[in-house]
Amino acid sequence: MAGSLNETIEKLKSEIEEHVVALKSEPAWAEVEKLYRALGTIEELADTPHTSLVELFGIEDGVAGKSVRVKDGEFYGLEPLDAAKRFLKRKGEAAKLDVIMEALITGGVQADKDTLRMSLSRSTWDVAKVGDDLYGLLEFYPHVKRGGRGKKAAAAVNGEPVAAAVVAVEAIPDEPTGT
Repeated sequence: MAGSLNETIEKLKSEIEEHVVALKSEPAWAEVEKLYRALGTIEELADTPHTSLVELFGIEDGVAGKSVRVKDGEFYGLEPLDAAKRFLKRKGEAAKLDVIMEALITGGVQADKDTLRMSLSRSTWDVAKVGDDLYGLLEFYPHVKRGGRGKKAAAAVNGEPVAAAVVAVEAIPDEPTGT
């Protein structure tokens, strides 16, 4: 069976190569190559991860979801939760905890899986737990409302907030007792 699969693989590669040759003969391809080289140079200067042609062409490479390449050491020095949020932001969609952990390790962050799970679950202002070990940034779900970030009570004494108010205690003069 492996032999027939290998033959199929070679046939598909050959067919793809023929189409690539046809695409490269188009005038627009020269412009794509020029812009792609410029993008690579700017990304290198900005010290950001390199954008692959797979990403630009929107080709699913057989892996579920959007693939995001993390550079070695990209998250070095960050706390695991912050690195996870950065990864999710770049990914642009929810990710399984195992995928997040893999990205953090590649990015140079050592994290405990259970601790990261707890941190992501508790970060309810920024992160949404959308499934079993599946997390996304709340900004991906604009229809989900979390309410305000809590306002301090506006109780006041004489127009001053209670915490800042100085409560004056009337001094009671010492009166002599007795006659």
